[in-house]
Amino acid sequence: MRFFVSLFLIFLLGADDIIPNDEPFYEFETIFDQSGIPNGYSAYIKSPVCEKNKCYEIEINFQWDLIGRFVEYDTLSGKGLTKLDHIPFTEQDYQKLKQLLKDPNSPIGTYAKEELILDTRKSEIDGFTGATIREINDIVVTGGVYSCYTLWHLAHRKFNDSITKMTMGLLDKKLMKKLVTQKDQAIYFFLINNLPPSDFLKYRDDFLKMITPNQSYFVKKAIEKMPMEMFRDSITQVFFAKQFTTLNYFAQVALLKQLKNIPLGISLKNTLTKQVEDRNSLKNNLIQALIQ
Repeated sequence: MRFFVSLFLIFLLGADDIIPNDEPFYEFETIFDQSGIPNGYSAYIKSPVCEKNKCYEIEINFQWDLIGRFVEYDTLSGKGLTKLDHIPFTEQDYQKLKQLLKDPNSPIGTYAKEELILDTRKSEIDGFTGATIREINDIVVTGGVYSCYTLWHLAHRKFNDSITKMTMGLLDKKLMKKLVTQKDQAIYFFLINNLPPSDFLKYRDDFLKMITPNQSYFVKKAIEKMPMEMFRDSITQVFFAKQFTTLNYFAQVALLKQLKNIPLGISLKNTLTKQVEDRNSLKNNLIQALIQ
């Protein structure tokens, strides 16, 4: 399966060519595992790296997992990366780039491209010279700061929405089961944040497998994301009747708020009745309002 996108016509650029923007051309391909279930994405990317009004072109292959986390990159034969004045990257430069791209929270992502280089000229006669800002100097390739910046944003920012749409478009019961069985909290958050309300019941059994005591913050957010139809479902109610005492206080309160105006089955009502306490608390008040 291939996904082709071209945001602007690619020209072969010389070092001094001027272009109106710095949008890349890219070509996505879905990677499948041995069972034929989607496993991630690869993309061929041809992107200009621009400094002011001058651009040069890079070509590279990237890979991501199904929720858009960068996995690795690979250069093309005869298309190695270069620094200022077209000096090729060294092996050490490639290792430094790999470390940078592996960090989705790199400080390089907090700066605009125009902020990467400090103007260090002393006068108009001196002309322009520059130095990489101190905050990122140790994590970028010397002489290749704009390449590093461009590639980091391609790896972690540019394609997030596209990858999300592709994965949600591929989602079926086999893929859902695969994602859930990985027991990865980042995947869990991806699913609850992107699953349409109408699909929660469709994937109910796998969804409920994500509700475990050791995922306390996630459980609270998952309960808050669940549509009313989930709580009207008898199997869902039986599940929470059994799991209620394993949830932390905040997840319990979130569940009780979601159950407002929902007819309770016998098992869930009995569980909540046993939780009534002789003290005034938000949890106690919510329970009493549900079982009265």
